[in-house]
Amino acid sequence: MTAPIAVTTPVSVTVFSGVAISAKSTSTTAGDHVGVFNLAAIGGANNAALSIVSANAAFSACEVSGHESSHGTLKISHVNPGPGPGSDENAAALSVDLQAGDAGGTAAQGIFLKSTTGGTSGKIVNYVDSAGVTLFALLSDGSLLLPPLAAPPSGTSAGLKLCNFGGTLGVVDSTGAFTPLT
Repeated sequence: MTAPIAVTTPVSVTVFSGVAISAKSTSTTAGDHVGVFNLAAIGGANNAALSIVSANAAFSACEVSGHESSHGTLKISHVNPGPGPGSDENAAALSVDLQAGDAGGTAAQGIFLKSTTGGTSGKIVNYVDSAGVTLFALLSDGSLLLPPLAAPPSGTSAGLKLCNFGGTLGVVDSTGAFTPLT
């Protein structure tokens, strides 16, 4: 293994056609990756380990494709930076920012899911807690799975909460009152 080389000037590659950078690995060793980008410094309001920018309005800025059988094609892990359990209450594992640019507005969709080759029989969206309990799921037939709660959740001034309380679908208002939907 060779020692890392300290680079003090940025690397810049310009190509006018073809692929600018290509890398391939056939390693099967756990923890090996084809590429690693590590911003190993704390601070900087908008410093990212990887920034992908595209001016091509005809296609996506980034494509990710995988062949996993029991993992996500793209895995995003948010780790609380501490010091306390609530230190990251305004953070998100996935953040979508729809910007108007010079157009004065946007009609872009925040999240778009589609199957181009025949759909899925699996869950479209699935939230499972650390104990393995499904708390919410959007199923492939368009239905929502809301497991029954033992008690109605507390109210919030943010709005109504839709929930399944003891097998009855209803809403909880800001005071915490449960009203069944009939």
